[in-house]
Amino acid sequence: MKKIKHIKDIQEEKMRLRIQQLEQEKNLQQNWKETKLELRPGTLLRNQMAASSTGKEGENSLFTGLVSLGAGYLTRRFTGLAGQKIENTVQMGIEKLANRMQAALKKKRKRKK
Repeated sequence: MKKIKHIKDIQEEKMRLRIQQLEQEKNLQQNWKETKLELRPGTLLRNQMAASSTGKEGENSLFTGLVSLGAGYLTRRFTGLAGQKIENTVQMGIEKLANRMQAALKKKRKRKK
């Protein structure tokens, strides 16, 4: 830092510092906008998809993860539906069996009388 001998030198230094401050603020605002843009969910997903499409085979990627997640969801959904159908079928079978047994018992009671 140089010695200041005149008021004009102080004013020039203030002007230089103000310009430097404005440049730094402009850079900071630009960096902030870029960071906000990069951290949006859509941008993150797009970047991850681009990275996964250029990735090596067998490498865990977002696409593979999403497919696995979707397959797991569908599997749970189908097994839940299948389980419910099986349960309903078994329940109907038991009801039919109970009705047949009840009818058979009524016939036996009528014979005994």
